[in-house]
Amino acid sequence: MKQIARVCVVMLVVAGMTGCVSRDEINEIKENQGKILKKLDEVAKAGPAARKQPQRRAGPDAAKTYGFPIKKDHNTTGNDDAWVTIVEISEFQCPFCKRVGPTLKQVKDKYGADVRVAFNHNPLSFHKRAMPAAMGSECAGEQGKFWEFHDLIFENQKALEDVNLKDYATKSGIDVAKWEACYKSNKYQSKILGEQKLAAKFGARGTPAFFVNGRFLSGAQPFPAFQKLIDEELKKAKASGVARGDYYAKNVVAKGAQKL
Repeated sequence: MKQIARVCVVMLVVAGMTGCVSRDEINEIKENQGKILKKLDEVAKAGPAARKQPQRRAGPDAAKTYGFPIKKDHNTTGNDDAWVTIVEISEFQCPFCKRVGPTLKQVKDKYGADVRVAFNHNPLSFHKRAMPAAMGSECAGEQGKFWEFHDLIFENQKALEDVNLKDYATKSGIDVAKWEACYKSNKYQSKILGEQKLAAKFGARGTPAFFVNGRFLSGAQPFPAFQKLIDEELKKAKASGVARGDYYAKNVVAKGAQKL
C-alpha cells in the first residue's frame, strides 16, 4: 500500500492532479528530474536559455473533441440515446477512482436520461489486483451484474483477493459457479487490455480520466467541473439538429480527433 500511495502522491505533487499515473509516466518524471538536476550547473554560465525545463509527454488537449468510440455492452449505464456520453477511464484499485464515484452519482441524479456513462478499463501495472478485479467485473457483466459488482469492489477496495472477488460475485446475486469458471478462464483479459490500449491512443494513461462528449477531463474532479462541460455539451447537442440517438456517433466519434 505504501508503494501505491507514493505513486499517487507523485502525481499530486508533480502534476497537480487528482489521480494515479502509469509507470511509464513515473519513469518519465524521474528522467526529467534527472535532466533538470544535470543542467543546474550550466544555468549560471549559460543564462536564461538554459532554464527551460524538459516537457512532460503531452496529454489530451482540453480544448479539442476526441472521437472516443464506445460499444453497447454491460459497461455502459444510462439511455442509449443520451445527448451526452461520459467515457470513464478507470480501474478498481485506484483510490481516486473510488473518490469520484459520488460525483458521478450526482451527475446521474441531476441529468437523468440526458447523460450516460461508459466504463473503460485501464488497470495500471503497479496495482496488482486491478486486472483480476477488472476480469471479475466482466464476468459479472456476463450475467447482467457489472455495475453491482463494480459498486461492491469500490466499497471494499482494500480487499481484492480472489476469495474477496468471489464473495462479491455471491453478493451480486449471480450464478457463482458460472462466474468462477469465467474468471478462471481469463477470457476477458484481451478485452481489458484492448480498452487500456484505446485509452492510451487518446492520451489518457492515468486514472481516473474522462471524455465528456469527447472533451477531456482529468482526475477526480468535483461536480462543478463535470457540470460545466455537460451543460455546454447539452446545449450544443440540442441545437445541432441531429437526432439524440445519433448525436454521439455522428458529431463526436465521426468528427472528433481519432488519436492524441
